[in-house]
Amino acid sequence: MITKAENYLDMQFNNNAQLIATLINKWVKTNPDNKEFRAVQKAIIENTIYVATLHNNLLACKWVNSDYREQRNDALLKLEELKEDIKEYEL
Repeated sequence: MITKAENYLDMQFNNNAQLIATLINKWVKTNPDNKEFRAVQKAIIENTIYVATLHNNLLACKWVNSDYREQRNDALLKLEELKEDIKEYEL
C-alpha cells in the first residue's frame, strides 16, 4: 500500500524529526531555564504527533478503500457469474 516514494519521504521526515529533537533536547539540557527552547521542544513534539496521526489516518483510509474495492470486485464477479447462469437457461 505504501509506495517507494512515500516510504522514502517517511524516512526523510523521521530522520529530520529525530535530528531536530536531539538538537533541541541537547539545548534544553544545557539551558534548562530557557523558555524559548522549551517552547520549541514542545512544538516539535506536537508537530511530530500530528504528522504521525495524519500518517495513520491515511493508512487506515487506504486499507478501507482496498477492502471496499475487493468487496466491489467480488460483487461484480458474482454478477457476471449470475449473468452466465441466466444465459444458460434462456431459450
